[in-house]
Amino acid sequence: MTGVPEPAVEVVEYTDPLCPWAWGSEPVFRALAAALAGRVRRRRVYAVLFDHDDDPPPDPAAETAWYARHVAEISTHTRAPYAVTLSRVAASSWPASLVAKAAELQGAEVAERVLRRLRESVFACGEPADTAELALSAVRGVPGLDPARLRADAAS
Repeated sequence: MTGVPEPAVEVVEYTDPLCPWAWGSEPVFRALAAALAGRVRRRRVYAVLFDHDDDPPPDPAAETAWYARHVAEISTHTRAPYAVTLSRVAASSWPASLVAKAAELQGAEVAERVLRRLRESVFACGEPADTAELALSAVRGVPGLDPARLRADAAS
């Protein structure tokens, strides 16, 4: 017990590492966290925007072109950068969500860096981290990250 009371307010962020709205709102949440540091509890909950059970698109190229336009439109609202070329629409955001959640076990700073890298995979590089291997590869080299532990925790 430190004698410091637990904050009475909790801010819950529902997010998906591969969601363009989440990508665009990241700076707002970062500023909110800094402004309210110590005064609120912050909790991140991962939702899954892209799921393995979704029907495959009849025309993957057309689906990718539509989604790229959709991301560009969202960017007009959020002012977030986005990849000029998108290789494909993510098949699943489960792997990236599992990796992001597992990274929380290595501390808040590592978790923030991992989530940022996962988001950058699609919105900066145009290659969604939509498999376990791609998600783990996208976060390789994050300072302070134990990759073996991350792999094990994400698979558990």
